[in-house]
Amino acid sequence: MSDKIFTVHVAKETGHEQIAMTRQDIVDTVSANENTWVFVDSQMVNAQELETIDLNDATEIRINPGMVGGSETFTVLVASEKGDQAMLMTKQELAGELTNNQGNWLFVDGQMVDAATIADTDLSQDNVLRLVPSIVGGSETFTVQITDASGHSVCEMTKEEIATSAKEANNWVFVDGQMVDANAIAETDLAQATEIRMTRPLVGGL
Repeated sequence: MSDKIFTVHVAKETGHEQIAMTRQDIVDTVSANENTWVFVDSQMVNAQELETIDLNDATEIRINPGMVGGSETFTVLVASEKGDQAMLMTKQELAGELTNNQGNWLFVDGQMVDAATIADTDLSQDNVLRLVPSIVGGSETFTVQITDASGHSVCEMTKEEIATSAKEANNWVFVDGQMVDANAIAETDLAQATEIRMTRPLVGGL
């Protein structure tokens, strides 16, 4: 295995620290700590994948060690290209993922929760938590007007992100005034749309 050095962002309770590590160092760290995660360009990978995945100087590598000290952990389904993977995370880790990667989404029982509110969200072992990492790779983004309990906002989203939000948070999507089913978004030509709106069902008729 190559001795090439990579800059790795390692999460700690006090913040992030940049550490120079070889590929083998990264693999050893993950293998030795069961609840440690590695994200390569926002995609979660395991120790086996780390041995063969393409890494270069432009690759963003992050390690999130499992927190210790008695903090309550929750089972979180982390979405990836290969499907959902169950991980144990504390509230602090969830907040860190959302803060450090603003494209990541967290759904608690189908409701989207942001970094600012996760600390005050009452979580129990019965909650279904899903973390959806930001989609990378140059996917085309679209301007989406979002209406929720806090008011209106505008953000840039890929077609995959729009579909995921519609499915996971039970949001309604309107393309040029026409409601589009979550399962039909992938086949919809959004490039020709003049307006894309996303709204919660409770305010959908306003």
